[in-house]
Amino acid sequence: MVAKNMKDRNELARYFNTLGFKRGAEIGVAYGRYSQILCESIPDLDLICVDAYYYYPENSQDGTQEQLNKCKRIATERLAKYRVSFVQRFSMDAVKDIPDRSLDFVYIDCNHKFDYAMEDIIHWSRKVRVGGIVSGHDYWNIKDFGVVPAVDTYAKVHGYKVEVAGADGRFEGRRFGPSWWFVKTA
Repeated sequence: MVAKNMKDRNELARYFNTLGFKRGAEIGVAYGRYSQILCESIPDLDLICVDAYYYYPENSQDGTQEQLNKCKRIATERLAKYRVSFVQRFSMDAVKDIPDRSLDFVYIDCNHKFDYAMEDIIHWSRKVRVGGIVSGHDYWNIKDFGVVPAVDTYAKVHGYKVEVAGADGRFEGRRFGPSWWFVKTA
């Protein structure tokens, strides 16, 4: 059964719990806000938290190295009481160490430019088991974001139906940003 019309990604996290998910990964953790929501929504979750926390010019969203260092410190403190493993590497380096079909879900919230988003979807989808969920944040068309065309293209090629949580554009804490997701069937 597929839950529809979720108002935000918090409901998506609770949906993961109703499905009995216990092993997941968030790709692009920043301050760890959503990682905390995942951990609070899913008792006994083993969560892999992937973020390079490294400045590079192609990612205009994340700020300076000093800001990224602060993000890492806050995320580490925020998530200390949960079963999380921090992987401080770029997404395409970290994905190599995760066995295929070993995750119940992945939530992608990294570099939002098309090429990066597509690469994350292609490679991290392989890590999710059949019946698991591939998902991510910021499914909207704004300047320099390529999430929508990357998700839609991947889903079309593979025959997946994309669902959207927060499609009405309501606030999620301090940020807008609908989340996308689909059930992996093959």
